Amino acid sequence: HNFSIEPTTNTFSFYIVYMCHHIKPASVGVYLSGICHSLEPYFPNVHSIHSSAIVTHSLAGMKKLHGLQATSRKHALNREDLIHIISHLPSVLSHECLLFVAMLLTGFYGLLCLGELTFPDSTHKRSSKKLTLRHTLILEATHFSFILPFHKADQFYAGNTVMIEALPHSPIDPLFHLQHYLDSGDRSFPFFPALWLTSQGKLPTYSWFVGQLQSFLGTDIAGHSLRSGGTTALALAGVPDNAIQATGCWSSDTWHI
Repeated sequence: HNFSIEPTTNTFSFYIVYMCHHIKPASVGVYLSGICHSLEPYFPNVHSIHSSAIVTHSLAGMKKLHGLQATSRKHALNREDLIHIISHLPSVLSHECLLFVAMLLTGFYGLLCLGELTFPDSTHKRSSKKLTLRHTLILEATHFSFILPFHKADQFYAGNTVMIEALPHSPIDPLFHLQHYLDSGDRSFPFFPALWLTSQGKLPTYSWFVGQLQSFLGTDIAGHSLRSGGTTALALAGVPDNAIQATGCWSSDTWHI
């Protein structure tokens, strides 16, 4: 390239333009600061070059040109997705199918994070303190409730009661599908403490649930799709913002994003 090894405003500006075509402009600014720190013992004026008008304007211009990138989000579940899953279940439901559907509808209508329903894939992140226990589940004619022992806004592990209403005569009635799962689970594992159990008596993992979900709806769906989809459904139904925030246990307004 025949550039001088001594840093100049032109070489810094060329570096910014070149790198911004390959990585995010915000990262280029960080890299350039690190380069200046390394060059300072050899070129004492490098920081004045870095702060020169042409260099700062070059970086600002590239941020305007390449800095605004579309936010990548997974698809939020909706009721049509839930009906699609229910309608494509096999005619004879295995315990795994019953478990998946019960967890799916509970997470969607309870605005739960998938991590609150499943066990982490990484063994060192697992804790029995976060297990939802079967004996905390209360079934009523119009709703069911259980104790969530930990959630993201619960700093003192006090727990939180999750209450979900039934949807009579609906194919996506969470109470109906939960009762079918319980019939299978209680028959197979009457003395196991956890609410959610696979056919092997093990706790369902995060990757297991996501794999089941994506087998119906494709890879544009992820674990957070339950929580975001349930939140969107409540907003579209006209539920007040403060009620949605309380249901989802958000401590700030970030849930609007």
